[in-house]
Amino acid sequence: LAQVHANGTGTGAGASECLAATPSGMVRVTVGRTEDPWCEIQLNNEEVEDWIKGVEIAEERFKEVLQLPPITLEACQDRDVGDLPWDMVAFDEEVTNKHWHAVIMALHRIRQDFIRNQLRVKQLDKHISLKKSSDKRNPKYYV
Repeated sequence: LAQVHANGTGTGAGASECLAATPSGMVRVTVGRTEDPWCEIQLNNEEVEDWIKGVEIAEERFKEVLQLPPITLEACQDRDVGDLPWDMVAFDEEVTNKHWHAVIMALHRIRQDFIRNQLRVKQLDKHISLKKSSDKRNPKYYV
């Protein structure tokens, strides 16, 4: 079981050992703690063979199964920007660097999209609160 924690520490084989292990079947990827994972996807070697397409495929798979917290106007100020604690990424077997690259970059893109949406909603909330408090004059005197 190869895994890496959010702080960058990891367990499993080193880079040279990972390159030597090339399983031909599907590899299961778990994001989050083992007892309470965010999601699980499966990738195979052919899908991550190309560095760029591997990231796109992994991102599509994650978007299919990953349920991100909702971003609403009522609760937008309660959550920190970019607060998505993945905690840990684990593979069910030793994989190559291409698998790691595809998964990490896909999660990074998903987090960037989430942050972008969070900032939009926070800015909209600021704008709405400013509009509510800006003009309190009686309109009948300004005709």
